Amino acid sequence: MTRLTQREMLTLASRGLGKVDLWGRRGVTLLSMDESEAMACALVVLGLVATPPGADAPELLIVETEKEVLK
Repeated sequence: MTRLTQREMLTLASRGLGKVDLWGRRGVTLLSMDESEAMACALVVLGLVATPPGADAPELLIVETEKEVLK
């Protein structure tokens, strides 16, 4: 994915989420790589902690984000 502004990233993530919301599991198969990546980045921006493959999930899964980030 090319470098996007935060607004562009969230818009792309929102479009991907719209596919999943409308078509459920079928919508997941229709996501572009960019939409999938944008959705993952949006989760990070919103405070979700990444858990490496095979590792136990940390006790704290959501970290406080700066409210300014979400404008």
